[in-house]
Amino acid sequence: EYGYYNQIGSMTNNIENLMNNELSSTGLQQKLSDFFSASQALTTDPTNNAYRIAFVEAAEDVANMLNSMSSSLQSMREQAVGTIGDPDSFDKSQIKMSVDELNDKLAQLAEINTEISKSMAGGSANNDLLDQRDVLLDEISQAMPLTITTNTNGTVNVHLGNKVLVEGGEQKLQLKAVQTDDDNNPVAIQLLDMDGNVKKSDVTDQFTSGSIKAIIDSGANGELSYKSVLEQIDRIAKAFAEEMNNIQTGTTDGTIPYCIDENGQLVQATEPIFVAEGGGDFTAANIKINDAILKDPKLIATARGDADMDPNAVGNTSNLERFNQLETLKIPDLSNSTPAGEGQTLSGFITSLVADIGSKVQTINEAATAQQSVATQAEEQRNAYTGVDLNQELSDLIKFQRSYEASARVFNTAADLMEIITQLGA
Repeated sequence: EYGYYNQIGSMTNNIENLMNNELSSTGLQQKLSDFFSASQALTTDPTNNAYRIAFVEAAEDVANMLNSMSSSLQSMREQAVGTIGDPDSFDKSQIKMSVDELNDKLAQLAEINTEISKSMAGGSANNDLLDQRDVLLDEISQAMPLTITTNTNGTVNVHLGNKVLVEGGEQKLQLKAVQTDDDNNPVAIQLLDMDGNVKKSDVTDQFTSGSIKAIIDSGANGELSYKSVLEQIDRIAKAFAEEMNNIQTGTTDGTIPYCIDENGQLVQATEPIFVAEGGGDFTAANIKINDAILKDPKLIATARGDADMDPNAVGNTSNLERFNQLETLKIPDLSNSTPAGEGQTLSGFITSLVADIGSKVQTINEAATAQQSVATQAEEQRNAYTGVDLNQELSDLIKFQRSYEASARVFNTAADLMEIITQLGA
């Protein structure tokens, strides 16, 4: 259990640190605030080209920040469990290396069991070998849940569920982490015989605790995983892009958005502010400012009216007011209730997301501390039975040191006497 919470804690702390940064002076909250400030400034003079450029650049900064957050989370997930469809990334992933390391330890355990069996045949087990075995068992138990049985020759067997992985001096089965095509559960653990033949294609559900399960959970669709947090960031990106584009080009309420053309007259705005690079729904990874808007900020819709609107009414800011109102608009797509309620503001959703992550990380860290305490108590109890008495060891050390000193004096005296006898003989 401690192996699980210690591992998942370090991973979720990375998520918390990333999200806490989004409340800093350079984070997503600030980028949104800067955008709405730029929108307010453009409202004061919709014909000002510098204000329009600032508006577009601020919108681009929001998209870039979302891209960066997505990239960071994707990178964390790739390091943990690889990327679906990319076998090279999986081969370098933490889950692959951890399972390979676990196999190495199971092999080492089998070798030590063999040596213990040989030493027992001579009358008694080698204590150094027993210590090495116990260290290995501790390390293995932090990685996976296991059951141990002891044989009459002093060796141990290791079981995963009802399967024997190590039996005395022989490793019976080995584990293998494989990549799946299910993005919600990207890893499966297989059981193989020592010739590499698959004996069971998926024993992932047997990993109910340990660091291996923690790594798998961090990359799966869990309550607090890289994927689940990324999905929440995607919700922000989608809500922001769709609301902005609806204000920029939407006519569903019977009114028309207008931008100012090169002749200084109002014309219907048709270019969206954001596009999804590569197509599909908006995500934090693919949200991108429209190149047409980036090249010509005059395409930003500043006015709104009916079909008969005066083309010279360039001072109209009714559409800009809608951009401004987005700051306090409760967006249904950001609702956390089922069925969806009135939703949350962009800022409110980010704040609640960070708070929720912080609360869950704190719970995990508290569980890690509690399990560490349990593990420490268990080790102390074990040492009380199998460990050494430090006071007795100190007493023996002093006794041996005194004996050594006495022996040294005997040899020194003998040497002195020999020297005197030699001199007398001369």
